Amino acid sequence: MKKAVVSVFIVLLIFIPTYIAIANYITTQNAPLSNNLVDEIEIWDLDGESHTVAKTKKSGDLVSFFISMNNRAEKVSELPEPLVGTPFYKVSFISESSAEDYKYYFASSDSLSYVEFPDGTVYQLKSEDVNKFLITPYAISLFPDEKLPVLNTASSDVIVPAKVDWNYKIGKEFSKLSGFKTTDEIISYDMEGAIDLIFSSDADLYTVKVYDNNSKLILDESTDDLSSLGINSGSELTFMITAAWYEDIERDFYGEATYNFKTKLLAGAEFFIGNKLDDFVPGDFVAITAYNVSNPERISFKSAPSLGYAPKFYKDGDHHIAFVPLDPEIETDSFVFTLSYGSVEQEINLKLSKKTFGKSTITISKNTAEDLRNESTLAEFDKKFEQICSESESTKYFTEPFVDYSQKAHNIKASVKIGYGRYVTVSSTKEQYRNIGVDWRVAKGTEIPACNSGKVVYAGIDTYAGRMVVIDHGLGLKTWYLHLDETKVKVGDIVAIGDTIGTAGKTGFAEANGVYTIMTVGNIPVSPYRTWTSGTGIDIYTK
Repeated sequence: MKKAVVSVFIVLLIFIPTYIAIANYITTQNAPLSNNLVDEIEIWDLDGESHTVAKTKKSGDLVSFFISMNNRAEKVSELPEPLVGTPFYKVSFISESSAEDYKYYFASSDSLSYVEFPDGTVYQLKSEDVNKFLITPYAISLFPDEKLPVLNTASSDVIVPAKVDWNYKIGKEFSKLSGFKTTDEIISYDMEGAIDLIFSSDADLYTVKVYDNNSKLILDESTDDLSSLGINSGSELTFMITAAWYEDIERDFYGEATYNFKTKLLAGAEFFIGNKLDDFVPGDFVAITAYNVSNPERISFKSAPSLGYAPKFYKDGDHHIAFVPLDPEIETDSFVFTLSYGSVEQEINLKLSKKTFGKSTITISKNTAEDLRNESTLAEFDKKFEQICSESESTKYFTEPFVDYSQKAHNIKASVKIGYGRYVTVSSTKEQYRNIGVDWRVAKGTEIPACNSGKVVYAGIDTYAGRMVVIDHGLGLKTWYLHLDETKVKVGDIVAIGDTIGTAGKTGFAEANGVYTIMTVGNIPVSPYRTWTSGTGIDIYTK
C-alpha cells in the first residue's frame, strides 16, 4: 500500500510543472497586455500607411499609452452594427517572440470608439483616451478632407504645404492637430489653361505673393477669393500663399497653412470632332481629338442625352483620340458633348440625320438554327467577345480608308447580303435580331483581305461564329471576320491592309458561303460605312 501511495505521489510530482505551465499560459492569455512584454507597436492608419513606434522609457510614451488604453476599455457584447465592415486602424503589438493584431474603430467626433482584441472580443474605449490619441500625428487620417487644409490643382495634384497650424474641436475643446505632411522643397506643378487652385474648405483670407521666372514680384495682395487672381501668363511662376481660417462657432476647426510652390502654365486643352459634323446617323461613330493634354485619364466626358458609354483617349502623335459610338437605337437628333480637363470645360454640339433600318430574312433549317444560335452558343460568343474587347492596342496601325469588299479592292469582289443595323428574321424559328455587322456573299475559298492594318488578337473557332479572326487596329478599333473556311494568320501577327487573313466559308451560324465582318469601338459594334470613303479612313480632325 505504501508503495502504491509513493508511486502516485511521484507521478503527481512529475506532472505538476506541466499543470503549472498550462495554468500560467491560460492566465497570461486572459490577462491584460503587459507593458514589460511589448517592445514596439506598428500602426496602419486609414490611408494604409504604416508607422512603427518603439517603446521608450519616457513617461506616457505611445506604446505604454496603447496598452493602458486597452486595459482601461470596457468589454461589450459585440461591435455595433454600423461599424461592421468599416475601415479600422490595425495596431500590431510586437514582442521578442510574438505579435498580436488589434483593430481600432476610432471616431473623430463625439461617437463612441471600440477595439477588437485578437480573440474577437470587443471593448469600448474611454473617450478621454480616444481624445488623447486624436492629437497624435498618427490620427490625421481620421479627419475628413473638408475639415483639413488640403489644396489641389484643377488636375487633382495635392500641393504639399510648407507649414500647418491647425486646431480641431475634439470633445468640447479645440486641440492642436499634428501629423500633416509638409515640405521645405519648392515643388513645381503643371497647370493647364489657367491658374486654378482649389481648397477643400474655402479660407477666410488668402495672402498671396507671386514671382515671375526672373524672381520679380508681380503680385502681392490679400483676398478672400483665389479665383480673382486673374494670372493667365508666365512661363514659370512661384507662389507663396498663406491661407487663414478664423475661429468661428459655426465650424469645428480653425488655423493657418502656408504653401510655397512653382507652377508652369500650359496651354489649355482643346477638343474637336472631325471636319464633317452634320452627316452622322445612328450606328456611326465619331472621333474626338484632344490637344494640349498630358494625362488623358483626367479627361472627363459627359453627353446630353446620355450615351451610356465612356470613351477612352489614346495618344496619337501630339494629340489624343477617342472614338464615340452612336447606338443604332438612338431616337434623338442631336447631342451635346461636354469635355473637361484641368480648368477647361468645352461643349461640342453634334447633329444626327434620321436613319431607317430595313428588314431581311435568312433561310436556315430549324435544326441548324436551334443547334448554332441558342442561349448557350450566344453566351459562349458574348463571353469571348467581351474578353477580346477588354484590351486594345495603343498603337494606331491604320492610315488609309478601310476596305470596301464590293469595290473589287485587293482582288476580292463581294456583294452585301445584309447590311449593318438591319432587322434579321430567321425563317425557320421566326426569331428576330438586329444585324451588328455586314454579311458578305463570297465564293467559298476566296481569299479574304484584312480591312486595314493591325495586330491579330484572335484566330480560332467559335460554335456560333465559326472560324474567326479579329484584328486590332489600335485606339480601341477592331474588325472581326466570321464564318471563315480557313484562317491564314495567328495571334500576334502584324498584318498590312489587304493581307490575306483567311478564306470565305460557311462555318458556324451562316446561311451561305461568304464572310461576316463586324467593326467595334470598345465593346460596341458600329457601322463601317463611313470608314470606306473618308480621306484617312476615319474623319479625324487635325490642326
